[in-house]
Amino acid sequence: MKTLISSDVRLLANLIQEGKVVIFPTETVYGIGASTKNEAACLRVYEIKGRPKDNPLIAHFHSIESIEEVCVLSEIGRKILDKFSPGPITLILPKKDKSLFPKGLDTLAVRIPKNPDIREWIRLTGGPVSAPSANLSGRPSLTKLADVLRYFGGKVDGILIAEEPSYGIESTVVSLVGEHPTLLRPGSIESEELKTLLPDLVVPNPLETSPALTTTSVPLSPGTKYKHYAPSAQVLLVSTEEFIYSLKTGFDSKDTAWIGFSLSSKEGKGKVLPERNDAVSKEASGFSEFDHFSIVSTNEEYASKLYAFFEACDLSKIQTIICEAPKLGQGWEGLRNRLEKAALKK
Repeated sequence: MKTLISSDVRLLANLIQEGKVVIFPTETVYGIGASTKNEAACLRVYEIKGRPKDNPLIAHFHSIESIEEVCVLSEIGRKILDKFSPGPITLILPKKDKSLFPKGLDTLAVRIPKNPDIREWIRLTGGPVSAPSANLSGRPSLTKLADVLRYFGGKVDGILIAEEPSYGIESTVVSLVGEHPTLLRPGSIESEELKTLLPDLVVPNPLETSPALTTTSVPLSPGTKYKHYAPSAQVLLVSTEEFIYSLKTGFDSKDTAWIGFSLSSKEGKGKVLPERNDAVSKEASGFSEFDHFSIVSTNEEYASKLYAFFEACDLSKIQTIICEAPKLGQGWEGLRNRLEKAALKK
């Protein structure tokens, strides 16, 4: 298959209108999308990813008004979108239009991407565009164009070139269906921020299967049922003390990589690149080309680098990735969730 790779939003919008599959960047991660109005095209997204059929997709819209045309948007839902959107917030809402994919659910996960070029592209498609993250199911989401091309070149109909993701982790998902609003997936917008508008927000333990996460056997949101975000390497999530100790003893530096706050050139066994996100050379043919440390200074920077670091480690056949626990405070909630899920035993 020939993949059209272009920054021309009209060309890529035409592909969606023709029932094709297109990869596009958002502020969070890359998405792989098809028209929400075209069931066959959406099912093809599942096939390309190897995604379980009961793991729902998020419908991407260009405006709040376009959401209101097909979903029931309550007053509080409108306030949430007014405050946090366009941006990394997804709401689960009741459908008005039952013909939209997935037809088996009475709800739709909706969000409005931050990038105005992507919103214009969605508008030109006739919208909405349903998309999960652009990755193979269960693996880390992709945040770099080079990784998208490596995995999906020749497998999708189009790749839209625009600003690469900067947040690095998927959107926060909140269900407004049911007795109480429920946080289904933590993200960059944290529960404490949401509680300023949703004081009764239910925040389940992200590692537990909670009845609050779904009203049926079918999950309402991605990221709540299946193993996610995991590289091939074993991920160890450790305290700062354990992280520092691991740098000094107990791990073979040829097979191990580290990402965290507590790295310095004095502690490390190799080259450290604190200012760069390319922790591994994509063309590396051996360990000599591999920079196996990634220094971060904030939780937000950690999140923005995490998935690209995982991908780079797998390319260099790293066996163990040691991740320092995020710092309490801004950015902790979503990052901790992704790290915990990546560290789950396979």
